Amino acid sequence: MSRLEAIRRLATSRQWSDDGPPFSSQRRGPPEELDSTQRRIYDHIAAHPGAHLRQICRELGLAMGDVQYHVHRLEREGRISSARRGLYRFFYPSALFGEKQRDMLGMLSLDTPRELLLSMVEKPDSGQDELARATGVSQPTISWHLKRLVDLGIVERRQTGRSVTYTVVGVDAGEIATFLKSYHPSVWERWSSRLADIFISYSGERGDEAKK
Repeated sequence: MSRLEAIRRLATSRQWSDDGPPFSSQRRGPPEELDSTQRRIYDHIAAHPGAHLRQICRELGLAMGDVQYHVHRLEREGRISSARRGLYRFFYPSALFGEKQRDMLGMLSLDTPRELLLSMVEKPDSGQDELARATGVSQPTISWHLKRLVDLGIVERRQTGRSVTYTVVGVDAGEIATFLKSYHPSVWERWSSRLADIFISYSGERGDEAKK
């Protein structure tokens, strides 16, 4: 089995913790009474949990006002839920994900936080200089995003003397692999080979634990 086939198998067979139920078999279909625009928005959120308003507008070609109106109705009727994190409000199918999973999905929907997280998965305990080089983003921007990730409990800031490093702690590599494969396939294709050893190593560790 090739390395890429192995991590594809990991992503499709991942078992979830008590944080939330498996999304693969429990997505809710949209109620019949939804009109065509609401159905499009609902379907998009179900396929891209953690999507934010501007992303929904851009990818569906809808005006901001129209999207705001319809997501408000969908949320009021209990079909979707949302969470504001900083400048963005992220949307999810109702009762489908735990809080930590929702936060991770929201961050994976944003370009810079996603690149930071994957860079830290690739190289834990990275400093800001390393992350700036890896992502091609300025130091002030890196600092701002890292603070948000730390505040969410997804990343841990560690200081030893004058050295400050950052590591992903709020979710493991297997969950990130599953999220990317299921909801961000283009990102998965770009990163899966690069992180193959990490994902496969994680899968092996989980298998060893299950045998104990």
